[in-house]
Amino acid sequence: MVYIAADDCIECRACIPVCPVSAIYDSDDLPPHLEKWVGINREFADLLPAATARLDPLPGAEERRQTLVSLS
Repeated sequence: MVYIAADDCIECRACIPVCPVSAIYDSDDLPPHLEKWVGINREFADLLPAATARLDPLPGAEERRQTLVSLS
């Protein structure tokens, strides 16, 4: 799971179409049932190290992605 540091985000929206599980929304398009994640993201984004390179997917990632996409 990746958290977006709101203070560092330049709001270019480039991450939205490339998110492999369609989990990133513009704040104006956020579905109401996902609003709780804004606070969770804000809490964890500053605690975790920044992602600086793309890593290979973990085992089972494709199956999980399919599950998440089917729920959205």
